Amino acid sequence: MKKTLLFAFASLLLAFSAKAQTTSWDFSNDATNWPLSAGIGNSQVVKLGLGMFPIATNTNFGAITNSSQVSFSDGYVATGNRFQNNGGGAATAGTYKPTQRYFFIQVSGACTVKAWYKSGSGGAVRTAYITNGDNTLYGSAATSPSATPADTAILTANIPSAGTFYIYTDAAINFYKIEVTGASVVTTLDSNTIALATSETAASKISTAIFSEGSKVYISKVSGDTKVNIYNTNGGLVKSANTKSDINFELKTGVYIVNVQTDKGVKSQKVLVK
Repeated sequence: MKKTLLFAFASLLLAFSAKAQTTSWDFSNDATNWPLSAGIGNSQVVKLGLGMFPIATNTNFGAITNSSQVSFSDGYVATGNRFQNNGGGAATAGTYKPTQRYFFIQVSGACTVKAWYKSGSGGAVRTAYITNGDNTLYGSAATSPSATPADTAILTANIPSAGTFYIYTDAAINFYKIEVTGASVVTTLDSNTIALATSETAASKISTAIFSEGSKVYISKVSGDTKVNIYNTNGGLVKSANTKSDINFELKTGVYIVNVQTDKGVKSQKVLVK
């Protein structure tokens, strides 16, 4: 009897642990966290552990709009809204590196990611990709007019280790749900090594210098239209400005992530304000 009870308790604990390691973003059925909206704007954000990087030229990435009910082949039912990415990720040719309209998710270890979506245009075949943001493709799946229901797809991919992975598409797709199972989600804005341009190749194209001195952060060697966003370590936007000349910001003591966008690309740097 004791062994039976112990086994039952262990099974319950295991089930609870597995549940605790699942993170879901249900855009369709969770109107509290994902209410109707026009989009996330022009700045990257992290919401409930889901990183979202928009497109600089418009604000409609991440628009939450009404949708009719969609019953997917695995039993998941989307009863209400949808997340619209409104276009492709413009991946770098020869790699799987998106430059706009993508999700970024940092995890604590190996996991499985699953996404439910539908083509943004009836009958048009659209593909979603899950990658390491460079040369490794973890998985992809195309929508199909002959799918049940039509124009839908379910993408499942295994992420082999801790780190950041990216989800993007080749054209407009409506996402209903994204789920990560098997690891904790620990995404911050600093997780987004693509958008923050940590590679030497991307960073070397931007001459703008970022540094701190005392209570100020300085942006110098500005050339042409430049957008500056400053985030705290929790991903909150602290300062934002559009400028064509050198600029500085007065900030409270702390660590910040400075993101600079120009026509040559994106550059980011972590700074300490004393």
